[in-house]
Amino acid sequence: MRKLLFDKLGVLVSSDGTLYTVDTLKKFIDYAAELDYNNLYIDLTAGYELEGEPLFCYLRAKYTNTELKEIDAYAKAKGITVIPTIQTLAHLAYMFRWRPYFGMRDIDDILLVGEPKVYELIEKMIKTMAECFSAKIIHLGLDEAFRLGRGKYYDLHGDRNRVDIMKEHVYKVLEICKKYGVSAEVWGDMYMRLAYGTYDGDGGASCDKSEEVAKSIDSDLKIHYWDYFGLDKEHYFENIEKFKKLTDNVVFDGGVQSYIGFEPDNTFSIKTLEAGFKACYEKGIKEVTVTLWGGDVTNETSIWSTMPSLVAAAEFAHGNYDMTSVKEKFKKLMSIEFDAFIALESADKLKARDVDNKESYYCNPTKYLLYNDVFAGIYDATVDESERYVFTDAAKRLELYVKDKKWGGIFRTAKALAEVLEYKFDLGIKTRRAYQTGDIKELKKLANKVYPLVIRRVEKLYRAFREQYYAECKQNGFEVQDMRFGGLKKRLENCRELLLKYCNGKIDRLNELEQKIVDYFDGADNIVTGALFENGHVDEVSSLPIWI
Repeated sequence: MRKLLFDKLGVLVSSDGTLYTVDTLKKFIDYAAELDYNNLYIDLTAGYELEGEPLFCYLRAKYTNTELKEIDAYAKAKGITVIPTIQTLAHLAYMFRWRPYFGMRDIDDILLVGEPKVYELIEKMIKTMAECFSAKIIHLGLDEAFRLGRGKYYDLHGDRNRVDIMKEHVYKVLEICKKYGVSAEVWGDMYMRLAYGTYDGDGGASCDKSEEVAKSIDSDLKIHYWDYFGLDKEHYFENIEKFKKLTDNVVFDGGVQSYIGFEPDNTFSIKTLEAGFKACYEKGIKEVTVTLWGGDVTNETSIWSTMPSLVAAAEFAHGNYDMTSVKEKFKKLMSIEFDAFIALESADKLKARDVDNKESYYCNPTKYLLYNDVFAGIYDATVDESERYVFTDAAKRLELYVKDKKWGGIFRTAKALAEVLEYKFDLGIKTRRAYQTGDIKELKKLANKVYPLVIRRVEKLYRAFREQYYAECKQNGFEVQDMRFGGLKKRLENCRELLLKYCNGKIDRLNELEQKIVDYFDGADNIVTGALFENGHVDEVSSLPIWI
């Protein structure tokens, strides 16, 4: 076995509102072991059982305690430590849907610090994790509780220093951990925000309370520095130094962009992981992790489509940054060319709106253009009509791999998505233009030929994606996809019918099409076309009305 540059090389698996089957995880563990990963974090935030809590994770996909123990034992036999990742402060919106938990809520998705019932519930969480996982290590979450102490807590206790609120809560949770003999890890963004006023991608700071915050952190607590966006070592150097002013117990988490749409951006992810791992090694960070977060509410990206990034990260962790060698390792492991999997992102490579984003990194136009409304297309302003060839070429490229015995299903989904967008990406623009210029002939052509073609292709995409999903995940969660795809199809069908009624004189106007499309960002008439990207700042792309 080659020597790792780090003591621990981990991977975090999350599928958000869905869960991978036990068989999928076992297969994934096999690949991870081949690559020398020795930590596996499983995000279980909304996917496990709690004794005596029937409404906890109610009607969601969840692992039984027996399944968790089975996963743990399987990974342990492969030399991999499983660390459950849960939430003990925020990201608990799913819980607050149910009446028994109303009194435990501070604000948003945040628990009410100091409420006795909160700690009774957290004790059940920790007890369950301690019983199911042999390593006796729990990642407690504790991230992104942005408005901690600003809701019911404020009503009860007034305006308190949030460093003190955080310290009080973490102390209580760690006392429970000690009771069950487990060590703890947490995300570090709350501590960074409290210390420096920000956790942005540029390393800026509005204050420096690092000395005060450092005193509030338990010396045994491992703090995870997550960062998925930096493309140069200096970016990571700056943030690592800030973390080290807070604690010596720092774990680095890079990420795969596997949550921005149906396909990941491995090209961008590999560049960020290379820069991050190099910086960590030079700064003496001993543990590194690669995170695979799920999509919005429900997973869309196949876990297997992230393998280029995972293979590359593993090679980086061994000190090998030669991409030719990385590709050879990938082919030997996966029985397919590295560049075949990179082709999965080809339909997303539209020209980026951001002129500095010359490589179209981190763009996800296939997601938002799929659901962009054809009559009220708020994202029509981003479309460059000359780029149909991107989707056509992507479909042709992906066709080469759809019959692959091992991975063909992934490519069938990607190809079907490219084929939908080949005619849908600018359908709203064409429809509006024909309507506003009174071109009835063009409207009839669109309604009789293009709309039915797109509807058929949406159905083909749905079936390919459903096959991919059920091959990897537990069934719960796909109801969201049924509603999304069903809504998309019915909307296309209705718009087609409205066009035909208008063309046949049965209705005299189409109100949505009489409105003018303006620039998405500033409402100006001077539209700047180009695909949007998610970089931690363009959050609107993650808030499409159709997303449930």
